[in-house]
Amino acid sequence: MKTETRSHHERTEAAVRLMDSNLTPAGYRRHLEALHGFYVPLEAELSTRLAESVPALRAHERWKVPLLEADLRALGHDEASLARLSRCSLLPSLSGVPEALGCFYVLEGSTLGGQLILRHLRSRFADLPVGPFAFFSAYGEEVGPMWRAFGQALTQAAAEAASGDFDARVVKGARDTFDAFGAWLLRETANASPRD
Repeated sequence: MKTETRSHHERTEAAVRLMDSNLTPAGYRRHLEALHGFYVPLEAELSTRLAESVPALRAHERWKVPLLEADLRALGHDEASLARLSRCSLLPSLSGVPEALGCFYVLEGSTLGGQLILRHLRSRFADLPVGPFAFFSAYGEEVGPMWRAFGQALTQAAAEAASGDFDARVVKGARDTFDAFGAWLLRETANASPRD
């Protein structure tokens, strides 16, 4: 899976500017707003696709929108301003469970990469009140176990699939998610300098 999605992953990673050495609180906030705009509609879609069809996934334990909203509230947002944030309308096509699992692969994988970003943010903003870094701290010490549990749920779903093209559809879902995510981040952060 990693090999089959590598180029899509690398393009998306290039749109994430949180590791910039000159990142400011305003740039951090803008990036969180962009993440929120992607995750809100995407998690709603994933919930309808996966909550009951793949119970081993424990999807309800994996939603990140509440964490993003905790971070954004710490940076000055309230319920009204959160509701006004842009929402992505060009989501990946999740036509079935395999595509949704491919999408989840991307989101869950980002919690692993988020550990590196978290260390950078804590160092960069050590003396600034920018909030709890809830999104990048997702799962706390359970990051590894949650990733392995996702892998097991994905393997189980593949074993139970009646469709011979299950694996290819999972890969397509992951690629489409990387591409939609990267395009959204570029669009939403294009006018924002990390120094803003």
